[in-house]
Amino acid sequence: MNKAETLRQLAASANAKKLEGLTQQIETLRTARLESVEQLAALLEPLAQAMAALTDETRETLESVEAQSRQQGERIARQIEGAAKVCQEAALNAQRSAQRLEDAGQNMNLSQYAVAFVTGLLAATLASLLWLWRAPEPTVVNRLDPKQVAEYLAPAIAAMKPSKGK
Repeated sequence: MNKAETLRQLAASANAKKLEGLTQQIETLRTARLESVEQLAALLEPLAQAMAALTDETRETLESVEAQSRQQGERIARQIEGAAKVCQEAALNAQRSAQRLEDAGQNMNLSQYAVAFVTGLLAATLASLLWLWRAPEPTVVNRLDPKQVAEYLAPAIAAMKPSKGK
């Protein structure tokens, strides 16, 4: 419970007590058998003074409550403005972080492609070298039959010799 509510409750209880006293005085006024105007004035004077005091106290209490409400409203407005600034800064920081994450993700994609390419190239090179290293040495078989070579080359040699008749 804040101060304004406490003041309102205190004012309400004090006003209720005074109002009860005024009600009793008004009831006394109704039941009184007055014989003169002076008696009526004597009965009405405390009643009027009590009502005026009650009005003044109510006005003061209301002014006090209004001033406190205004101060509290201003305090809350400042707190809300501060919270809004903090929220705006947090949103801006979050946006910057998201941009950095997006940039890092794009750089990571490029890095992953480069690593995959280099890995593939290295794997292909190593596999080729392994196959060449482990491949058996070729064996050259030179079995030439001189008769077959001579028969094979005879028409070409005959074509190259100049003819006698010409």
